Amino acid sequence: MFQRQIFKFALTLGFSHCLFAAEVAPSTTSSVINTNNSLPVNSSAYNADQSQKSAFGITYFFIGGQGISQDNQYSSFDVFDSYLSFNYKAAPDLRFAARPAFGYAFEGKNKFGDEVTNKSRVRDFSFLMTIYNVGEDFLPATVSYKLQPRLYLPTGDDSKEQGMIARLRIENEVRWSFQKYSEVRFYATPSYFFQRSTTYVSNQNPKKPNQLKTTALMDSEHGVEIGYSVNKYFSIKPGLNFIEKYSNESLINGLTQFHSSVVDYRIGIEIRPTRQFSFTVGLQSEQDLINTDKTNEISYSVLTGGTLF
Repeated sequence: MFQRQIFKFALTLGFSHCLFAAEVAPSTTSSVINTNNSLPVNSSAYNADQSQKSAFGITYFFIGGQGISQDNQYSSFDVFDSYLSFNYKAAPDLRFAARPAFGYAFEGKNKFGDEVTNKSRVRDFSFLMTIYNVGEDFLPATVSYKLQPRLYLPTGDDSKEQGMIARLRIENEVRWSFQKYSEVRFYATPSYFFQRSTTYVSNQNPKKPNQLKTTALMDSEHGVEIGYSVNKYFSIKPGLNFIEKYSNESLINGLTQFHSSVVDYRIGIEIRPTRQFSFTVGLQSEQDLINTDKTNEISYSVLTGGTLF
């Protein structure tokens, strides 16, 4: 009964997200090496917590990258998402986790072209529930569906600056396995931001301090990734990822709603030396779907994840 109820809820959620993605028109951009909570390049890296056998476990995740400009100049290397995951296995297909997260920017130039020094930062702490094998009684044996609600708390600098109360993200993921070790992954991850205000004062760009901006309202990522395994140690991972972002509006301040829409073309090589550890080297080209004359932004990334306990 529980699986049937979850399956019905997940179908409704997934269908409503597809309607949302289909109804919106294309819009503006984000930087290639972003520091928000969006999905990273080739984000289907080793999912260590799913194979956890004991009731408690600790896993880790790390992704960093570097942007490449038109004149082949590299931005500073930025670890834009990394966390420890403290996992609790409540049932064979049910997990709970708490994830403190952080980032680190190395010396070099940021996206504004300014020289920066080494700097660490705290990112948003999150709690999540993961339900594996949703609807397994209805789906083919080669297809699996994962549902993961995740609640972010405003511990990161960007969230504190905006006055965020919380952020709710729902990840829907369908995997179709074929051949040995290979799979196709479809995903849709809508998010909603609970904010104290529709505006905030931003000092992210040193060249334009004290800018009045609108706070984030919602975002959505959806796409597909193919993981073709050459053997059990190596996989080639091409992918296509769409990102939609919406802000609040403030008519009293003359600020309209901001809407961005980009598509990422991705390719990665995943290496799995052991069952408890893997890493992926990826290359990404980001295209703006609103400002179509804008030059594509290129970046590369390094991603790894594994089990500590």
